[in-house]
Amino acid sequence: MSNKKQLLAQYDLHDVLFNNVIADITDAESNVTITDPMNSVKWLAGHLLWANANFANIGEVPIEVKWRDHFYTKEGGGPEDFNAPPSPLPTLEEIRAKWNGDSPVLRKGLENLPEEALNTVVNFRHPITPFDNTLGGLWAFINHHQAYHIGQIGILRRALGKPAMSYFKSEVYA
Repeated sequence: MSNKKQLLAQYDLHDVLFNNVIADITDAESNVTITDPMNSVKWLAGHLLWANANFANIGEVPIEVKWRDHFYTKEGGGPEDFNAPPSPLPTLEEIRAKWNGDSPVLRKGLENLPEEALNTVVNFRHPITPFDNTLGGLWAFINHHQAYHIGQIGILRRALGKPAMSYFKSEVYA
């Protein structure tokens, strides 16, 4: 299996897991924090959506990054985030709908990326020392970022009394 196919397989898995990990969580539950300073399900889901801009950059596809003022991090944010106009906090369902609307566009852009482009050196700020500064390395890091935060939501999901997240694709979001 090529490197690109492996990265796409991870992307596809995260697309399924994002929907599964937030399934059956109400908007009110998504705002609950278990302890301070832990993030809520809504913030984590919104942050995952915000981070999809990285996939848009890698796949060279345009997507609108909504709710920038709520979900960026100080370390990963840029001028567009820091200077974003205030917006109303979205519901968890709005975040899910935006994710599912963007996902096919992002997937197509990533799929159309030539395999050899993964070796392109990029100048991108990143927190991981072993990051190899290639487009493929950046994509691998973003995949890890998505998995990390999906896992955090999984822990919060259980703390909310929900059953464990399923790894199987739900017919609801197919």
